[in-house]
Amino acid sequence: MIPGRWTAPRAVALAAFAVAWLAAGLGVYLALGAHRSPVATKAPRPDQVQATAGPLRRLPGTLYLVQDGTLYRLQRGTFTPLLNASGSATWTMPAVSPSGQDLVVVRREYAYSDLYLVDAAGNVQQQLTHDASSTVEGNHWALYPRLSADGSTLWFDYDPKDVYNSYNVVMAVWSMPLGPNKTSQMRKWTIPNDYTGGDVQPVPLASGGMIYTKYALDTTANKILGQLWLSKRAGSEGTPLTPASDDCSQPALSPDGQRLAMICTGGTQLVSIQVATFDGTTLGPRQVLVSGQVAAQPTWAPDGQSLVYLAAQGISGHFQLWQQKLPPQPSPSAAAPTSTPIPTRTAAEASPSPTPTPLPAPVQLTTNLDFDATSTIAWHV
Repeated sequence: MIPGRWTAPRAVALAAFAVAWLAAGLGVYLALGAHRSPVATKAPRPDQVQATAGPLRRLPGTLYLVQDGTLYRLQRGTFTPLLNASGSATWTMPAVSPSGQDLVVVRREYAYSDLYLVDAAGNVQQQLTHDASSTVEGNHWALYPRLSADGSTLWFDYDPKDVYNSYNVVMAVWSMPLGPNKTSQMRKWTIPNDYTGGDVQPVPLASGGMIYTKYALDTTANKILGQLWLSKRAGSEGTPLTPASDDCSQPALSPDGQRLAMICTGGTQLVSIQVATFDGTTLGPRQVLVSGQVAAQPTWAPDGQSLVYLAAQGISGHFQLWQQKLPPQPSPSAAAPTSTPIPTRTAAEASPSPTPTPLPAPVQLTTNLDFDATSTIAWHV
């Protein structure tokens, strides 16, 4: 007689095998987990990190940064959340008022974004734009807000609609008085190139003009590249400040208005952070401060003696906050080119000059966070 399949000895043996198999599997999982790449590791919230003595605590004034769509305030090494991401709504691109008492921040939804005025504690004061529509095609985007030196004018990017082609969505630079219900007074400043992303990142000047990034198709490289432009009045063609082949963007003007920082890629995946003197019309020779990094958002210290920026760090690729000390401001005579320019090249086509004196190494201020590199940084004394 053939014995039954599920005898007691067989059941015990099967149970023992199952236990051994599960134990082995768990052991392998734990062993592999101990050697996992930090790429899969989610960065902690900045307010969960204990503030320690170091250069981060010595930063003067107040910085505003964004991680995972939440706006944080950084003071004396301590991060405080001001506006929390909720569902599809995230906060990004803070711009601080000249007084430091208010911020203009972008609230980004799934298919549109609006500008909000908030106080320094993160309390919403006013909704400045209303870009949601009953149809997706009618939605608008408002991005990269900046305030004039007197705080009365708001500059930002906005996508005027092409009534003949809903796929041609390009940003242009606009301005309007700061305050509620002012969108009827919006003024278009630039004429963007179609199918390129357009004109972004306005930097208002005390003279009433502004610097911005214009994207265009470089037919030589067959790439869409960025170029810094100067516009002195609304609707004017403007003048280029950098050559298109250098692919420069993210302009940042020093507090005294005499130097301009930017990032340039030369059409590659790596970035150099550069700075040049600015006389209100042209740039002096550009100096390379940082190179060979994946970096973004150079932002001036209130005293103009250093820059902070975001750069990817480690195998995780998380963006950390860095600081680069700057050399003393050159005298006006030193800011002029030391050699006769080639007649066939304009000032905007001049290549970066070598840094005349050695710079201190950049300092990494955070180690395990992950800031949003597409969001600007705001810094006020």
